[in-house]
Amino acid sequence: MTSTFQIAIDGPTASGKGTVAKKLSRKLGLLCLDTGALYRAVTVHLLDNKVNLSDHVEVFRAIGELDLSVKCIEGSTLVFLNGVDVTSRLRTMEVHQNVFWVAKVPEVRVLVRQIQTATAERQNIICEGRDITTVVFPNARFKFYLTASLEKRAGRRYAELAAKDADIKLEKVTEDINARDDADMRRTNSPLKVAGDAILIDATDKSAYDVVMQMEKIITRSLSGDV
Repeated sequence: MTSTFQIAIDGPTASGKGTVAKKLSRKLGLLCLDTGALYRAVTVHLLDNKVNLSDHVEVFRAIGELDLSVKCIEGSTLVFLNGVDVTSRLRTMEVHQNVFWVAKVPEVRVLVRQIQTATAERQNIICEGRDITTVVFPNARFKFYLTASLEKRAGRRYAELAAKDADIKLEKVTEDINARDDADMRRTNSPLKVAGDAILIDATDKSAYDVVMQMEKIITRSLSGDV
């Protein structure tokens, strides 16, 4: 029986890793697992149930009642909470402002990791996040770290949020991303960092298409034995 393999992509907030992962999955015909969507779904559940996000005991109890499942169709991850599709709710400002705190809870990270590893045991996948190459899939066959300048990333996130909230300010988005970067890299549990064997790609001056083509070339050459 042929073992499965993973294409793991890490990177800071708004580096474009989600877009790249989806496009790459379509190019290669592989399942794309959006890690951020899983954390956002847990956040939706906690907010709906008015859970105090700073109380880890309360959060732990709440996720014990959570039935979280995903379906990946054509590179897009559909997320279900207790059988209800909540995908359209994952990118709201309220979720955006709270997901960082939820993702810090160790029990939540364990839950998400269980979903990731169970999925990877069944089939080849592309998975992106902040600790995929270092913690979730440290033995992934392909590891990439995708980054871009703070200005580029803030502009990308601002465009995404402004489409839903006309009052959002670029300055505030930039501050939030800068703070998130610092917190992600400094956290004790699964900090964001470049894996020693990951391929670093700076997408500041590259389109998503350029990044996808670069990754695809590396992957297809390796899979065909042309290394």
